[in-house]
Amino acid sequence: MKKGFIAREGVKLIIPSLVLFVLLFIARAYILSSIVFLFFLFCLFFFRNPVRTSTAPENVLLSPADGKVLEIAEIREEEFINDTVQRIGIFMSPADVHVNRAPCEGRIAKMLHRRGQFALAFKKDIDKDNERNYILIDHQSERFLLVQIAGFLARRIIAYVKEGDHVNRGETVGMIAFGSRVDIYFPNNYETVVKLHQRVKAGITPLAQKKGEI
Repeated sequence: MKKGFIAREGVKLIIPSLVLFVLLFIARAYILSSIVFLFFLFCLFFFRNPVRTSTAPENVLLSPADGKVLEIAEIREEEFINDTVQRIGIFMSPADVHVNRAPCEGRIAKMLHRRGQFALAFKKDIDKDNERNYILIDHQSERFLLVQIAGFLARRIIAYVKEGDHVNRGETVGMIAFGSRVDIYFPNNYETVVKLHQRVKAGITPLAQKKGEI
């Protein structure tokens, strides 16, 4: 649950690299200072955390991640929801914003991290085999599951929330270093409003809307 234009993890790299760039420039080590400055710019880009708001109705689920819709499917989720649900998988490229957001308001009912492989994020069954983090949200007697999944480049999954926390829709809940994939599981009384391969933005793009409500 972080606010600001830069993710906290990036500050630890951005400030030292900026200081080092200034010192090297003052010392007239122009080549080294240029390399450090490029690294500084990369960190600014990679760890960006833009402020976002949505005017979508409260019965609408917002995308938890920036990226491209990789999968829309109906599956049986046994462990956390124990029901037949819909799943939308979102592929995050290294160029996307890496901060993840809550699709709805609710309480964090469960958090679970599982170690695993670092296979390519678009390969089959990575949701079972890769390193991943589960975030279960209770919302008005319904349950929604976010799964942060590491990929080939991703080596760190970061959670900003813990069990028992309350989150607002669109609030930041974590990030995945160097892209990867985020899956969202939601009840069948919601209708998907995105299409396969559509580009989405966390905290802005509607993913699904409760059936029978406008």
